[in-house]
Amino acid sequence: MARKRRRNDAQAGELNLTAMIDVAFQLLNFFIITVRPVDALTNLDVLRPRPEAPKQQDQPVTAIRIAVFPGGYTVQERTMEMPELKKLLERSAATDKGQTVLIECTNESQHGRLVELLDACAQYGMTNLSVVSSGGF
Repeated sequence: MARKRRRNDAQAGELNLTAMIDVAFQLLNFFIITVRPVDALTNLDVLRPRPEAPKQQDQPVTAIRIAVFPGGYTVQERTMEMPELKKLLERSAATDKGQTVLIECTNESQHGRLVELLDACAQYGMTNLSVVSSGGF
């Protein structure tokens, strides 16, 4: 009796991976489509400050408006020299160091005058400073 020869041993141990890969991709698609993403922003724990009672102001906040010109300074449209201006800044700082100081410069303003004014503000502890440049007044 003749024996039937089996296929080569290498062919007999082979598996068809195409079907397994198809199933893996189908499962991957299923999980990607059905998953619900977690909204991370809704789970954040945020510490917010408590609301404070509104502060009552006795008088409206006004800014000191100082313009720097080549020939001097103007404060609220009034011409002043540096010694006068320092006295005004000292009085204002004694009342409120957080008061706004608006410094306006023109194209012709000297840099040294601006620096001198900023030094005077720093000397009296004025910290709320705004420097604005404009073409002219």
